[in-house]
Amino acid sequence: MNVYELFSVGMVILLGLLGGKIAHRLHVPRVTGYMLTGLIFGPSVINLISAETLQDIHMLNEIALGLILFAIGGEIQITHLKALGKRVILVALAESFGAFILVFGVTAAVTRDYALATILGSISIATAPGVILLVVREYKSSGTLTDTLLAVVAMNNVLCLVVFRLTFAVIQFATGAAAGGVMLDLFMELIVAVLIGGAIATVITYWEQHIDDLSELLLVIIGGLLLGIGLAKTLGISHLLVCLIIGAVTNNLSMMHRLIYAELRQTEMPFYIAFFVLSGASLHLDALSQLGLLGLVYLVARPIGKYLGIAWASRRYNADPVVRKHLGLALLPQAGVAIGMALLVSEHYPAFGHVVSTVILSSVIVYESVGPYLTKLSLARAGELYPED
Repeated sequence: MNVYELFSVGMVILLGLLGGKIAHRLHVPRVTGYMLTGLIFGPSVINLISAETLQDIHMLNEIALGLILFAIGGEIQITHLKALGKRVILVALAESFGAFILVFGVTAAVTRDYALATILGSISIATAPGVILLVVREYKSSGTLTDTLLAVVAMNNVLCLVVFRLTFAVIQFATGAAAGGVMLDLFMELIVAVLIGGAIATVITYWEQHIDDLSELLLVIIGGLLLGIGLAKTLGISHLLVCLIIGAVTNNLSMMHRLIYAELRQTEMPFYIAFFVLSGASLHLDALSQLGLLGLVYLVARPIGKYLGIAWASRRYNADPVVRKHLGLALLPQAGVAIGMALLVSEHYPAFGHVVSTVILSSVIVYESVGPYLTKLSLARAGELYPED
């Protein structure tokens, strides 16, 4: 990392910290302040954070997203899921496929392009894990809705990764390629991700039993995550899935999991701030002018699909009323994972990749502008927020 890159990282963190403080004073989630700061100082407005800067320090995004997925995975505790019951799994499946089915249906009706409809449907499943996590932490939210929300976000991101990969198999099969190879690749990717994530988590939990200093544990966690990210990228598999598995397995194997996550929080915030500032800077306001009918369809169909899925599952499986009333609104945010998938589509399927990128990027601007506040509002209506400082 050269001197300019160091300057850029410092500037991004300090600007984001300032934006977060201003947002908090206005009773808006800090994460909104981080992203709006990036948008204002990014290429779309002032251009203090240039496109070249975004490219130079993109590794921060990889590390931050890995930390976020590790933390989300850490919310998946077997005993906790048992306490919530199988309903939380069924709700996660229902809201995910509710979004997929509705977005697929309306996109196919508008464009008659089933490949495009399948891609947008699969991307619509994802919810921004980092946004949800930071809102929950900022307001010290706790309760049935909070627990369900974190579990659902973890599950729908895993499901999104799997369904998205399956769409490639479907599209390749439709274009005459052998789908069996893609299916085998997907299966092997999942197996390898589980093996890598499980092995690293096992090392972390073993190491924790032989340390006297918590700072050493912090180094083990960060080292393990960086190792997981590096191995995943080397092998061409999803580092997001690997980090989520590391978090989930560590949480369920470790006897000191509370200390692990408390210790990690001492150092993760600079990465989170940088991630959301850079996410905001990567958004382009001119994408809104290209939104069009398809973009509006996606923007509206995704949240309605999630809401309908939750309503159906809640009635069918007698879910807690607070989940039925407020979970749908809390799941609106969508950012990094969806953007990454849109860019991947552009690389592999340029014929309609530009359309996918335009729809997703323009929708993300809207979702990330109002999503964090709506998540906070949902948690507040459920009575699960602590009073603000």
